[in-house]
Amino acid sequence: MSTDNTKRSSNPLYVVRKNGVDVEEASGLLELILKRTGLDKMIPILESFLAIILSQVESYAVFIEIKKMFDAIFNKVIELIFQIQQMTAKKKV
Repeated sequence: MSTDNTKRSSNPLYVVRKNGVDVEEASGLLELILKRTGLDKMIPILESFLAIILSQVESYAVFIEIKKMFDAIFNKVIELIFQIQQMTAKKKV
């Protein structure tokens, strides 16, 4: 007996574009940032890029180098998310 209201967040995030004409709900902070900056349209391109790179793995040495590259990218993303969370926490105080 779950209703649609119980599935939704108690404090949903929204992205407003085009002077309030387009309003979209974001499921989390990362999605909010991606939609707000317009980078959400880059995700399919990034996924294709990663698939192409992974298709080039023919040896363990190449795999290790690609893994190092992925790790560096994801570490930067995590660092950025942490900084954004700190900034948003300071604004609430």
